[in-house]
Amino acid sequence: MKKFFLVLLNIVIFLVLAAAVAYGCFYCYENCADFRALFSSGGTEVLGKADIRQSLAARSERAGMVALYIFTGIIIIQILALFVAMAVLGRIRRSGETAEVKIAKLANADIFLDLPLYIGLFGSVSSFMVMSFSSSSGQLIAYSSTLIGIIFCTFMRVFLLYPMKSKLISQSKAQGNVQE
Repeated sequence: MKKFFLVLLNIVIFLVLAAAVAYGCFYCYENCADFRALFSSGGTEVLGKADIRQSLAARSERAGMVALYIFTGIIIIQILALFVAMAVLGRIRRSGETAEVKIAKLANADIFLDLPLYIGLFGSVSSFMVMSFSSSSGQLIAYSSTLIGIIFCTFMRVFLLYPMKSKLISQSKAQGNVQE
């Protein structure tokens, strides 16, 4: 029963974080001109007679919204990858196996620590779709998704993997099982 509530708590925390990120991104897009300018080319004025829905400014605005959705989605997926990695590493830490087995399982779980890099790469590739409408929005997605992926991956390796692996290596040496 305790495990169920822990999983439920993690899901609720993730959903609250995801909603806060989405709300913050869309709030800033609607209310902060500088933040909005990151995603769209800026000016929405139309010179002369034109169908407003087909104007270059309207296309730029739609591309900006697509870029915002992709940007927000990438951040939320990065947070999900963090929660998944924390759950996998937590399961390994709580298992009753020897330190050597846990170290081997950590090596096997390495893919979960690389997920942010792959998600960042996905963002970079998806930015090409946006670049066909707005080059500045596409570049923002490409650079920011890659940077966010690097930051999340580094965070998980430094603050989650390193302390756990160091502790397991120490335990293994204390038991005399590690050969030098």
